[in-house]
Amino acid sequence: MLETILDRRNLEKALVQVERNKGAGGTDGMQTDELRDYLNSHYPQIRQEVLTGNYEPSPVRKVEIPKPQGGKRMLGIPTVKDRLLQQAISQWLGQFYEPNFSDCSFGFRPRRNAHQAVHKAQGFLNEGKVYVIELDLEKFFDKVNHDKLMGLLRRKISDKPTLRLIRQYLRSGIMEGGIVSQRIEGTPQGSPLSPLLSNIILDELDRELTRRGHSFVRYADDCSIYVQSRKSANRVLKSITKYIEEDLKLKVNKEKSQISRPGESTLLGFSFYRDKGKWTIRIAKKSIKRITDKVRSVTKRNNGLNTRQKIAKLKSIVLGWVNYYRIAKARSVMQKLDEMVRTRLRMGIWKAWKKCKTRVRELLKLQVNKQKAYEWGNSSSGYCRVAHSPILLTTLNTGFFMKEGYEGFLNTFIHFNDAQPKLL
Repeated sequence: MLETILDRRNLEKALVQVERNKGAGGTDGMQTDELRDYLNSHYPQIRQEVLTGNYEPSPVRKVEIPKPQGGKRMLGIPTVKDRLLQQAISQWLGQFYEPNFSDCSFGFRPRRNAHQAVHKAQGFLNEGKVYVIELDLEKFFDKVNHDKLMGLLRRKISDKPTLRLIRQYLRSGIMEGGIVSQRIEGTPQGSPLSPLLSNIILDELDRELTRRGHSFVRYADDCSIYVQSRKSANRVLKSITKYIEEDLKLKVNKEKSQISRPGESTLLGFSFYRDKGKWTIRIAKKSIKRITDKVRSVTKRNNGLNTRQKIAKLKSIVLGWVNYYRIAKARSVMQKLDEMVRTRLRMGIWKAWKKCKTRVRELLKLQVNKQKAYEWGNSSSGYCRVAHSPILLTTLNTGFFMKEGYEGFLNTFIHFNDAQPKLL
């Protein structure tokens, strides 16, 4: 199997993927744009070392990033050479595992995405399964039991050298501050092999839920189960927690795992509400708060950016956020976000004009009559009050900011939905 994994065609495919993903270098400092030249001159040596069992994976570089909900997520960044080999293993093994994964699993799988997961959940709710068990696996990627995972891999993989190499990757050390510590559990996020391995172990959970006849949606380690009564929900939460901890050797966060009603539940940043007798997708409150905080940061009056620079930074934020949340019913949310953005941009402009004579001059340029220009130009009102005043609402209006390049949340949302094929 290793010879097939190391075939030039498979490695070339893996190389293209690693180059496309880019990302920072690992502990050896090599960058993705250096990998192709390195491989051209070192491929025979790497192949020989791997086939003879003499290859030693490098330690991963520890990186911590903040979680949206608070706390930090640990990433393990492999060297680009190890990324190449892991990608080659993952894409070769994936073709054997992928066809047998559950239809209710959507994370890290080809032709599957978060939107499909949310629509699946919506379907369960509209079947009357309106009690949601939201499972939280505590530090899942850091807690995967290596022996359990290797046991699952041995069910399908009989090639010992391949299994040995995978175990080496599982046990490769973590470097932090120049010191390498050994890893005895977990499969840190950041490696190309980690998504497949996580799906292999959590496929056991999928199979157990299916065997018990439960309706569920899983996206990586984010799993929600849908039942018809609170009594059933309490029973399922208790029994499935026992299964996860005793059979899969994982830890359920009992404080964060909960039973929710659809309007209180959160799935991949979305929630639901009742509309004309049907459950409809909406954006979760926490997701709205996060984008609001991000927009506030970009549009600060004192961040050193002028209006056009702020709008340029907002453009990519708006595009990515709206593209993700386009499946929600959210026109009013988009409209309110636009109103907030324009208000904050007005405040920034008013501050930038600073002096009274500058404000009068700029208002006159905007076709404000002389009396009103002098009156507001010499006003001592605060930024927020002036930003909401008729004088700026009618001059620094939607059309003004569109000319400056701000298309906005609502227009982008309408554009995306007009461009999408309608679901039957």
